[in-house]
Amino acid sequence: MNDLTSPVTMTTDACHGDAAKAPDAPMTLALFDLDDTLLDGDITGLWSQWLIDLGWIEDGDAYRAAFAEHMAAYAAGTLDMEAHLALLLTPLAGRSEADVRQQVDAFLEAKVVPRLFPQGHERLAWHRDQGHRVVIISASPIHVVGPLAERLGADQALATALELDSRRRYTGKAEGIRTFQGGKLEALREWLAEHTPVESFGYSDSRNDLPLLEFVDRPFAINPDPTLDATARERGWPVQWWRQVD
Repeated sequence: MNDLTSPVTMTTDACHGDAAKAPDAPMTLALFDLDDTLLDGDITGLWSQWLIDLGWIEDGDAYRAAFAEHMAAYAAGTLDMEAHLALLLTPLAGRSEADVRQQVDAFLEAKVVPRLFPQGHERLAWHRDQGHRVVIISASPIHVVGPLAERLGADQALATALELDSRRRYTGKAEGIRTFQGGKLEALREWLAEHTPVESFGYSDSRNDLPLLEFVDRPFAINPDPTLDATARERGWPVQWWRQVD
């Protein structure tokens, strides 16, 4: 069985008993962003608070302030992804893959699963029922995205991979493609070198995913930020609000 927390190009068909489907068989592809699309919130923000509560981050106030600055830059489309990854991954440096995975599993159960949009569950189920290949593609790191994708029954997770040393301990650094803005499309193109979609769907909330949404055949704007909302309406893309609006 392949693990969705493995490097971004690894396929996970065996997890779903799909041995009859060749890796390059034509298929319909459904791509889902995670934060504010399937999840009401940002998974790295929730994870950071979990690490603060756990004591893996000592100065919680300073960390939250830095994280808030990064999120403001993300919303403006100006986030320095390398600086953001350094902030996210430093608390993992020197910790074993097994210890981190244990905390990730507890975190997902307690803090993430309750915040998943019901409409997202329904849309994922619809794609699975149609026999479509479901891929979660996120700018958040693979150590949290992969295990959540497993829980959601996705076939694949594409997310930024993390560096491990020879003892399977995190170094605090990322490796490979950064799945952010155009990097999502780069990672997807790499994955598509071994897969042949005949049609593709894409779901996202963010202006940062415009390259991805422009690439797919059927883009959907989910809980869109103002820039994506305006772009979607101008281009006639479906706009859906899965978050309750007061």
